[in-house]
Order: sequence, then C-alpha cells, then structure tokens
Amino acid sequence: MRGLREDDVAGLYRLFSDPRVMRYWSRGPMTEHAEAVDYAKRILDGFAQRTVLNWIVADPATDAMLGTCTLYEINPAHARAGLGYALMPDHWGNGLAGEAATLAISYGFLELGLHRIEADTEPNNRRSNAVLDKLGFRREGLLRQRFHHPDGIQDSLVFGLLKPEWLAYLSTQGYRFGAD
Repeated sequence: MRGLREDDVAGLYRLFSDPRVMRYWSRGPMTEHAEAVDYAKRILDGFAQRTVLNWIVADPATDAMLGTCTLYEINPAHARAGLGYALMPDHWGNGLAGEAATLAISYGFLELGLHRIEADTEPNNRRSNAVLDKLGFRREGLLRQRFHHPDGIQDSLVFGLLKPEWLAYLSTQGYRFGAD
C-alpha cells in the first residue's frame, strides 16, 4: 500500500464508477470524473488531519492502482476507527483485500494505538463478509435500512475487532511480538 498520487485520480474514478464495485456500497457509482477529483482532495485532507487514512492498494511489480484501503472516522478519544476497502473487480478473489486490511488493521492497533476497529457491509456481500470473518472480526449486529442506495434501501451488517483479538489472530499466523 502507498499514499495517493495525482495519477491515481483516473483509477479512483474507474474503481468507484464501476457498478460491480459499488453494488454493496452505501452510495451509487460515481458518474463524473470531477467526483474522483473531489474524493482525492478529501483523501489528502483526511491524511493531513489524521481523520481518514486512505491508502492505495498497488501492484508490487508496476505500482499501478488496484484499489483502496481505508481507516476512517478515526476517533483518538475512544481509540477506534472504521475499516473499508475496495478493489478493481479483476483483482477480486486473490487475497488482496485481506492483505491490505491486515496492513491497515495492524497500523491502526500497533501505530495509532487504537483499541477497536469496526467495519460494516451490506449483508449479502459474501466476499467482504468472508474477509472480515477470516481476519477475526465478530459479527455484532444488523442495522436495518441504514443506507439509501440507487438499488434500494440497504441494511448494514456491523463487525468489530478488538486489539487483543487481533494480537491473538496474528500469533496464530506466526507473527511474534516483544523479546524472545
């Protein structure tokens, strides 16, 4: 993952204007390139204010944008943030969402000192739900009719992950912390 660059604006538009990507989001697809320009500005402003950390998921060989991964609504007073991610459809199903989320979650807990990270999905988004389940998030509830989407009103399935749960998960994956 890396920071946003000026040449990523076209990729942001390609990603967030794709109806397949936006099917389960809380809003419809972008329809104008200017929306991507505005979104890029909000990404940079969020980084500067440390309220949103939105990284570009990039191809390690070419550095081309493949998607985004975000810690949003960062709340230092309550040591929590939200997690979101989106990938270009031709990169779905190969583990990139989990890899990107792992980096963002680890950054949130280990660098920002967060205690809780939340995520929410449209309940029928099986792929995203599976990513969160695999990373140790717990399903905490359903918020009914939470989002107005062009395809209709959507529910929101809420997930939560606590720092001790994350550290336990990492240890099962072979990560070690502290002195030997």
